[in-house]
Amino acid sequence: MGVKLQQRVFESIPMGEYPATVTAVTATEGKYGPELQFDFVLNNPTRTELRAWTGTTLSSKSKLGRWVQAILGGLPKTLDTDELLGKQCTLVVLVKPRGSDGEVYNRVNDVLPAIISRSVR
Repeated sequence: MGVKLQQRVFESIPMGEYPATVTAVTATEGKYGPELQFDFVLNNPTRTELRAWTGTTLSSKSKLGRWVQAILGGLPKTLDTDELLGKQCTLVVLVKPRGSDGEVYNRVNDVLPAIISRSVR
């Protein structure tokens, strides 16, 4: 018996800032070495899921360091990624073209602190 697969349709959301929750942080092997894969869910009625990657260098100048500071409110000396789970933040989301077929996708450009008064655009 064959495997039955349902087609999954990905729809991009408009560029903007969105309140989100960290749902998973997973160690992966990327094209250039070890990475952390962040999974987020937007705090909106559609519960849109987004994924983004950082390197594994924890410093104030690295992408990981900036994201951790935004999520936790400071940069710890050591990081247990489980401390990030369930934390609130704000995602800066871009819309990028995907090659010559005209399709677009969302890219998490930055992670900012959660601010209750930010409105979803």
